[in-house]
Amino acid sequence: MPHVGTPQVRQHAQIGVLDGTEVLFLERLSAPDAVVNFTRIAGRLSLHASSSGLVLLAHGDAAFQEEVLAGPHEAFTDSTPTDPEQLRRILARIRRDGSAYCPGYLHPDATGIAAPVLRRGTAVATLSVVVPNVPQSRQWEPLLRIAAATVTRRLDGTG
Repeated sequence: MPHVGTPQVRQHAQIGVLDGTEVLFLERLSAPDAVVNFTRIAGRLSLHASSSGLVLLAHGDAAFQEEVLAGPHEAFTDSTPTDPEQLRRILARIRRDGSAYCPGYLHPDATGIAAPVLRRGTAVATLSVVVPNVPQSRQWEPLLRIAAATVTRRLDGTG
């Protein structure tokens, strides 16, 4: 049972890790009436199109980023970033803000939001949510950063 006062997304929450040039989802918890979500446990998604993938790419080394940015990049929707320069701007924003906010990248009705889980400064995983693609969905971004930072502190033995 959740703690009183704990925010609940009531959509999808998941954890992903880098696997080659894709994000591999290790776990996903979903509400019965949650928005559409293409991720599956043990499923993979492209780095350029998913919030988790973009976070992992943003925290990768420069050579790896350039390899992925060279493409090709499939457009899942009209909002999917496929241009390398656009992707570079998105990666810079993720590094600056500490999270990815991806409205409609994989499906027009869904927004992916992800934050990095770090181990000794290296991104080892992402925590993410998939919520309806509405303006209010941005409210989950700071909470996700807090959750990922909490896991990071525990991994580093400081929390």
